[in-house]
Amino acid sequence: MNFEVAPQEIDPIIAEALAEMNRRGISGKAVTPFLLARIAERSDGRSLAANIEGVVNNAAIAARIADCYARLVT
Repeated sequence: MNFEVAPQEIDPIIAEALAEMNRRGISGKAVTPFLLARIAERSDGRSLAANIEGVVNNAAIAARIADCYARLVT
């Protein structure tokens, strides 16, 4: 299954979320949670699914790298 959100779909959503963040004066530690939540909301959860899939894939790659490294040093 493809979890990617096409740039032509996600870019306007990101721009809208950034503009809202600036209008509301959100800064510092509140930026990332605000943007992730707003983008997930506006993309009907598709951005969240894509982010989760990215984390899962990164963990799988890290596990393969660790396995290969362990085989080299033992």
